[in-house]
Parts: sequence; structure tokens; C-alpha cells
Amino acid sequence: MTESPTRYSALAIVLHWALALLLLFQLGLGWRMEDLPRSSGATFAAFQLHKSIGIAILLLSLARLALRWWKPRPAPWQDSRLNMALARGVHALLYLVMIGGPLTGWILVSTSRTKVDTLLFGLVPWPHLPLGGGWHEPAETGHAVLAWLLVVLFVLHVAGALRHHVLREDLLGRMLPARLASHGALTAGAIAALAGTALAYAAGQWMPLGKGGAAAVSAAAPAQLASQAPTATAAPETSESASASPSPDASESAAAAAVPWVVEPGGRLAFRADYSGSPVDGSFRRWDADIRFSPDDLDNSRVRVTIDLASADTADGERDAMLKGDSFFNTAAHPRATFVSSRIRERGAGRYSAAGTLTMHGASRPVTLDFELKIDGDRANASGSARLSRTAFGVGSGEWAATDQIADGVSVNFRLKARRSE
Repeated sequence: MTESPTRYSALAIVLHWALALLLLFQLGLGWRMEDLPRSSGATFAAFQLHKSIGIAILLLSLARLALRWWKPRPAPWQDSRLNMALARGVHALLYLVMIGGPLTGWILVSTSRTKVDTLLFGLVPWPHLPLGGGWHEPAETGHAVLAWLLVVLFVLHVAGALRHHVLREDLLGRMLPARLASHGALTAGAIAALAGTALAYAAGQWMPLGKGGAAAVSAAAPAQLASQAPTATAAPETSESASASPSPDASESAAAAAVPWVVEPGGRLAFRADYSGSPVDGSFRRWDADIRFSPDDLDNSRVRVTIDLASADTADGERDAMLKGDSFFNTAAHPRATFVSSRIRERGAGRYSAAGTLTMHGASRPVTLDFELKIDGDRANASGSARLSRTAFGVGSGEWAATDQIADGVSVNFRLKARRSE
């Protein structure tokens, strides 16, 4: 019979403390988000970071759970039946929180009325769960309950560890580096661990969320959302088609380097908003684009799109004038919206995902776009759609800032034809 080890493995120790720090940071950030103004850029950055940290906790928790079964661990500390039962219960509930918290958050994001795509730390797309809206309210309640349960369990867990340390029972040493063997060294390790978790919580509460702070993390996310946005390759509704910049590679085949493409007239760049439960459809009549693309040279493929916001057309003159006004696009101060891609990658046969930054109304945010593309010789057909948060760009101020009448989510869709530039 194999004898149980006296200490946890190095990987278990790393996962334990990484999860402790991430959980405390997540708790601080989550409660901070309750006080952030809904339509601010800091709120958008905080939500993107909160989602990224949550999925990281979920994956690390599953890895930690798998490690418990795969790698031998120290035998349970012998204590009274009550204390041993309490310890087992706290550990079981901690796993419930570490897995259930991110799962309920994932359900919340997936069933939200306004779906904002998730890119983990602005890099990796994360899908929505295929669940109906009926899951939203139970998930919201469960998420809140699990947050409070984490607080209780953290206090009990720390109290138990300190009790064993005060009784000079080397339980804490099993989850610290081996060099901390003496009781004095363990005391220093315990103090450092408590200080680290306190700093992690404080970081979640007070770290910068504006430019250069966590917003930079989420800025990459919507950027990848933006490059996947219809604006990236949308076609004009007028003769002002996009002209591509000249390139000495234009004569090369589609299997070679990225080449310029010219968007032909007849396409459509459209949007849909929700006003009091009813859809409001519109489109942009003027825009231009600079496109270089090859499915075999995605690293050098790029898109830059400029949209004349004053060309918004919803088939209602009064509403169009309102869109141009200070409460919405404020075209006098911000006449154009600009999308610049940073990365394009393939997601399957004829399907692509782009990443970039959409700048509108004085704000730059990541936005996500998935599009389908079919290239036949020197001709190409493309279509796609994206979902934007208008409040993330500050579109809708004053009485229109609330989302009870005009929903926060705005869908954008496009279809176009393009030809390779000669």
C-alpha cells in the first residue's frame, strides 16, 4: 500500500495560491462593479476583465480538482470528528464556489438581453452557452449567493489554518514551500499569504480601469470584436465605394500575400436598435474602406473602415436628425466612426474572425465580428454581423442613457461584393 505524502505537490501548491489570489481579486472587482456608472468605459473594462478572470478561475479549479484524483496528497489531518467534518465541508463548498461562481457568471453573460462577446484577456474568443432567457434570473441569484458564500468560506478556511498553526500543528506547511520548515518561517509565510490575499482584494477594488489600466485588457477584446464587426468589410449604399491602396503585390494570386480589394457598389452596412421592444432599422449611406486580404496571409491582412455618421438613415427624418444630435452621435464634434483591425484569423472553412478597435463618439472600444467570405478568382462575397454596446461608446446621453426604452445592444450587419485591385 502506497504511503501518503507529507506535503502537497509543487503544482498543487501553485494552483492553490493562484486560485486564492484570483478569487480575492475577483471578489473585490465584482463588488466594485456595483458602484461603477453603467455607461462608463471603466464599467465596460471591468466587466471584460471580470469575465476573463472568472473563466481562468473555472479552468484552474477544474485542473486542481483533476490533480486531487491524479496526484497523491497528504492524508486528512486527524482531529475531532466535528472539526474534520467541518474541514471537509469547507473544502467541498470551496470547490462549489470556484466552479459554480464562474459557471453562473457564464450563464448570465450567455442569457443577457444584450450579448457582449467575451475575449479572454482580449485575446481568446469565448463562446456563449446555448441557454434560454429563463436561466438568467436563477443564475443571477446563484452568482450573488456564491459570492457571499466565498466570504464565509474564506474566513473559516483562514481561521482553521491559523488554529492549527497556533496549536503548532504543521498543517500550513504542507501547502507552503519546503524551505519554510521551522515554525517561525511558517509564521512569516502565513503573514505573507494573508498580506497577498489582502492585496489581491485591494487590487480588485482600486486598480485603474481607465486608459492604461484594466481598460487596456478589455480594449483588446472589443478590438477583436470590432475587427469582426460588419464595419470591417461593409459595403456602401452609394457610388462612394471603398478604394484600396495600391500595392505591388496586386497581381499575385489569392494563394500568396495579402492584396488590395475594392468594395463594389450595391452592398449594405446596416444596424438595428431596440426601442420600447420594437426594432428600429437603419443603415449608413457613406463610408470608405482600405482592405488588404488573403486567406493565406492573414498576418498581413488588414481592414480600415471610416463611416460618416451623419449619413445614418432610418427612413425617418426627425429620428435621423436626433441621431446626429448631441444626445447620440454628436456628429458636429465626432463626425466619423473608424474601425482599424489588428488581427484576422480563420475559424473554419470560409469563416473568419477579426480583431480591431472601433473609435466612435470619442471612445475606442473592442467590438467582435464573425464573417463568412467566399472568394472566386478576383471576386469575393462577404457577409457578417456583430453586436455592440451603445453605452460603452457613450451613445445616448441624458434621458436616453438608460436602457429601459432604448436597449443597450445594437446589432450591425453587412453584405458586400468586392474585386481584387489590379
